Amino acid sequence: MADVEVEVSDGILVATLNRPEKMNSLSADLNSGLRGALQRASEDDDVRVMVLTGAGRAFCAGAEVTQERAPAGVDNASGNGTGTPPARSRHARMNFQAGSAETAQAFARCDVPVIGAINGVAAGGGFGIALCCDVRIFAESARIGSIFIKRGVAADYGAAYWLPRIVGVSKAFELFYDGNVVDSARALELGLANRVVPDDQFMDEVMAYAAQIAAGPPMGYTGVRRLVLDSVDAIDRSVFLDREWAIQTELLRSNDASEGFRSFLDRREPEFTGT
Repeated sequence: MADVEVEVSDGILVATLNRPEKMNSLSADLNSGLRGALQRASEDDDVRVMVLTGAGRAFCAGAEVTQERAPAGVDNASGNGTGTPPARSRHARMNFQAGSAETAQAFARCDVPVIGAINGVAAGGGFGIALCCDVRIFAESARIGSIFIKRGVAADYGAAYWLPRIVGVSKAFELFYDGNVVDSARALELGLANRVVPDDQFMDEVMAYAAQIAAGPPMGYTGVRRLVLDSVDAIDRSVFLDREWAIQTELLRSNDASEGFRSFLDRREPEFTGT
């Protein structure tokens, strides 16, 4: 059974982190499977939105650390699977790009909306993976926290990039410094959760939201996603505005744009085709 299970139906790709006996802790296969799911979501025209969730009682509990497999090197602890010992020089050790970075980059390169369905605990690397999602819907029993500092390390999977942009710099410092896991109510208050849903309604609401996106204009969503990511990267304003109009011009040429305006004039719901 794969560490990441992928199912596609009605324009929705559901990727499930599938190591429930290990609380979906990170492994080389899980990282590879997640990157593959993100690539497929981008390249398969039948996919309009991706949902990421976990099997069992956890979303992702982060790195798997045991007595037999203590984190002697960042690559092992992050589930990058290189099996190599840490480099001797400080420069090499601090500039190694691990699988966690590759996975975070795969999220950034994805061209469809990504919904994080946070069904249980998201901690450590799982915290970073959750933050890489565009929208996070929490089950009421879900919890989330960085916990990195409790292991004597900083953060990975893009957590230190996304957290201050989501909650603000001061709150990001607080969450990183104390390393505590917070419940869904606090996550909603902080802005880590977009919404919180009772456990017994959780996946129904997630899939309803995904279906709403899947019914929309795929190229439009790609354009929005690219522009938002460009804007948070703080590129020069004039460069951003040129890019914004270049994307908008391309979208205005699409059949979906014609359908969007035509359906408005016809007072009916649009039928987008992704062309």
